[in-house]
Amino acid sequence: MTDYSKAKDALIEKVEGYVFDTIPARGHCVVVQWEYPEFQSLCPVSGRHDQGTLLLVYEPKHLLLESKSVRDYLSAWRNKSIWQEYVTDVIAQDLYNAIKPKWLSVEIQWAPRGGIFATTTSVKGKK
Repeated sequence: MTDYSKAKDALIEKVEGYVFDTIPARGHCVVVQWEYPEFQSLCPVSGRHDQGTLLLVYEPKHLLLESKSVRDYLSAWRNKSIWQEYVTDVIAQDLYNAIKPKWLSVEIQWAPRGGIFATTTSVKGKK
């Protein structure tokens, strides 16, 4: 059984310094939606992988994200220790900072652990 009594001292990691490839939006008015079914990060206490399906939805202003660049960024989380609730917000903020869209939403539907299904969502900007 995992001991969470020292969870407040757990190491939290992030993907640092990643630079996203972008494409000019050129005035196109679209809402972009991508699904990444292979998202993983590590529980900072147990060291076990948390797995889920990540859904990214955004309305661009001036820039679009390049999909391979985003996939590589999301893959970089695989061996980073971070709480489920934190990683969703960090990803949303990183993507938002990269392209400054009108709005952006990141949702992760986590695979169940211990019989509990979890979904975490972070929204940046205003729809």
